[in-house]
Amino acid sequence: MIKYRLYFVLGLLVTALSSCFSDRQINQYGPAYFRNDIAYQPKPIASDSSHHATYISGAYVSGTGSNYDNSSDNIIAGELNIGQGYTFSNFSLAYGAFGSIGSYTNNSNNDQTQANYFHSKSFAELGGRFSANAFITAGRVDIRFIGIEAAYSHEFGDYAQYRRDVTGQTDIYTNTRTQLFTLGGTSEVVIHLRNNGMRFGFRLFIGNSFGDNSYKNLNNTVGNQYYYYPSNTAVSLAYFMQVKQFVFVAETNGSGFQLRTGFAF
Repeated sequence: MIKYRLYFVLGLLVTALSSCFSDRQINQYGPAYFRNDIAYQPKPIASDSSHHATYISGAYVSGTGSNYDNSSDNIIAGELNIGQGYTFSNFSLAYGAFGSIGSYTNNSNNDQTQANYFHSKSFAELGGRFSANAFITAGRVDIRFIGIEAAYSHEFGDYAQYRRDVTGQTDIYTNTRTQLFTLGGTSEVVIHLRNNGMRFGFRLFIGNSFGDNSYKNLNNTVGNQYYYYPSNTAVSLAYFMQVKQFVFVAETNGSGFQLRTGFAF
């Protein structure tokens, strides 16, 4: 009888200890622009009178943390874009540069008693984008059936420094890289309305962010030293509209969105 009571007490202790460990807060922090670096780049269409244009726009960027454990964190940024677009016979391309300033808000860990707690950290991004595609024309419709799109960005600021400072500390897993490179394929349709000169289109992008996609805590000796992003696959759907010289783009990647407005000349 005493033996069974001992087993019962030991079982309760194991359950309690397991509950304590499962309730531990694991904090994971990665690059601010993960999945937010790709952005639609407008290009003239075949029926335009000019096959070269310069595009200047401002954007509002909103996203979440890059892993399930910090998916309630918020990323908000303002972005300035400048780019060039060219259309040739059955081929078009665009390239441009961008810069942004924003903040990473920590909503996953609300325990302000923790030594490394923070509410918000600032960041900045500088980078470039490239897009090219082959197309066929059906009347005033450009069917850009196959293309590639790429983005490179470099992160600066307090949030990047914070990730370096807390690397290896208890219950904190970080990806400290500040450079992102994303590459993938696109498919797009753009329509030019005859009556008012309005253009609108839709673009699908599927690609990958290349490089180290893990969170690390190499000082953790009692559990995993690595956690991985759920996926480094980037999927983005964009809607484009241009009325005369005014341009509007709405884009979503599943974990965030961008709203961009500007003009072409």
